[in-house]
Amino acid sequence: SINQKVAKIYEQFCFDVIEKAPNRKSKQAGSYLSIPLHRRIDLARPELLMTPALPFQQAQYYRCSTEQWENHFNRIFPMPSSPEAAQNAAGQNFPNCTYYKRYMALAGTLQAPSLKKIRGALKVEFDKLAWVPYTCADRMWGTSAKHTKGWTVLPGDAKGGPMIAINPR
Repeated sequence: SINQKVAKIYEQFCFDVIEKAPNRKSKQAGSYLSIPLHRRIDLARPELLMTPALPFQQAQYYRCSTEQWENHFNRIFPMPSSPEAAQNAAGQNFPNCTYYKRYMALAGTLQAPSLKKIRGALKVEFDKLAWVPYTCADRMWGTSAKHTKGWTVLPGDAKGGPMIAINPR
């Protein structure tokens, strides 16, 4: 059924967030993730993104406004003809994410009312998450050091790291 497809897309999104999480610049330095490689498949579930405990050794986060949170949703689950979808197609991460390919394929087959309903259901689930990648116009994950007001870096003396959007709720 279509509901099952949407549920699988959502679960795959949570997996892809962890799967596509950025690595440090040198291969020797490894991943920013604190989850061992052999545990990622087991732990990359919606529950991981529902907890405020970030699974990173180093990260920078920003508590979003409601509008910013909505913008992240629209980049992650865009309308097929939207500017977000066009930017994603040319950007990093999104075109290589299994969830995104499946979502866009499904979205391309639906009439507007059905797509609106599906996006509404995805938004309900999305709004349960404590955090998501702080998406940029051209990528799912950014890592450049943020020095502007509102950003917090963990640990405190670090510079850069995965950019995390914190749910405003």
